Amino acid sequence: MRIAILTNEYPPHIYGGAGVHVSYLTRELAALDGRAHQLTILCFGDQHEKEDNKLVEGIKADFPFPAQERRHRKLLSAIFNNVLMTGTLDGTDIIHCHTWYTHLAGCLLKQLLGKPLVLTTHSLEPHRPWKEGQLGAGYHVSTWLERTAYQNADGVIAVSRAMRRDVHELYKVPYEKVRVIPNGVDTEIYHPDKDPNVLIKYGIEPRHPYLLFVGRITHQKGILHLLNALEHVDDEVQAVLCATDPDTPEIGRQVEQRIAELASEGREIIWIPQFVRTADMVPLYSQAAVFVCPSIYEPFGIINLEAMACGTPVVASAVGGIKEVVIHEETGLLVPFDLKCPDDHKPKAAAHFARELAEAINLLLRDPKKRAAMGKRARERVERRFSWQSVARQTLEFYQDVINNRK
Repeated sequence: MRIAILTNEYPPHIYGGAGVHVSYLTRELAALDGRAHQLTILCFGDQHEKEDNKLVEGIKADFPFPAQERRHRKLLSAIFNNVLMTGTLDGTDIIHCHTWYTHLAGCLLKQLLGKPLVLTTHSLEPHRPWKEGQLGAGYHVSTWLERTAYQNADGVIAVSRAMRRDVHELYKVPYEKVRVIPNGVDTEIYHPDKDPNVLIKYGIEPRHPYLLFVGRITHQKGILHLLNALEHVDDEVQAVLCATDPDTPEIGRQVEQRIAELASEGREIIWIPQFVRTADMVPLYSQAAVFVCPSIYEPFGIINLEAMACGTPVVASAVGGIKEVVIHEETGLLVPFDLKCPDDHKPKAAAHFARELAEAINLLLRDPKKRAAMGKRARERVERRFSWQSVARQTLEFYQDVINNRK
């Protein structure tokens, strides 16, 4: 089969879960069936790789775009990249797009080449209204592009059952067109590693417990909720924040100010504001007393799988696909979060969530035996349910079903 993958993120330019997904999925698809399938990967950037059955071409519009305001430039650059992608691809059996950033190219190529279009749902724009602060009115365009693609797709892969429901309810995609195929994790890379030298490298005291957060500085990842929860977390615990890439300057300043306030009150916070390579990330996951994922919207949450694969229990918000990854009281603790309360109740709901998040963290911090048992079960669950080889095989089978349904 000739497979075209269209994506914004691809190594070395990865900043989120969609990029991780594409990186591992393409690696495993290329290895299936004795390398019988030909992959063409078009991505945003300057990449160029050619192997026996895999071609990677970076697409980059390298000039300043005129725009009504600076926030529109990211959108316009993406649209231009989509036009370049459309003219670049020549010959394929199926087109597979990841995130709205490549949906325009997917729709155009479906018409120009007469080949089926598949989308993977990593997130949905209507559930991320804070993106308007990042894109301005461009957010309405990204939402329109996304809706148009889902209404024209021949098949949709949802990374969780929650996302399958969302795709159906938001865009009226028939359930029979949507296949649930979860994300995966490489358990040979992500495994328990207790190297204390990595902790020392980042200024973490190995003799004291620490909680770990990994994610972008964005409202979606809930970092401000975690910072508010730290007021109620046991004092002797270190908070390690691998937090980068603010969505907007405003939220970047908010996080910086809140960390400074907590530090002035005596809370020990180690903020790692740059990308952490995997070789260091694994020991950071492995030696954390607890991994915390306070996202207010999370279609799946690969970071939870990574922590679990390293034998670390997870405290997470009970939203989206997280509930299908973290099993409450078995591999971690889930904290309810009310996403749909009226606006005038949101401050109270946020304060309540922060306190409940802190209570769950404290419960595990005070019970080392419970943490160890949960960490063991977390690793076992990942090994049993979430391999990238399985994800690739299920994806290839879905491609074949989509192709067969068009005949």
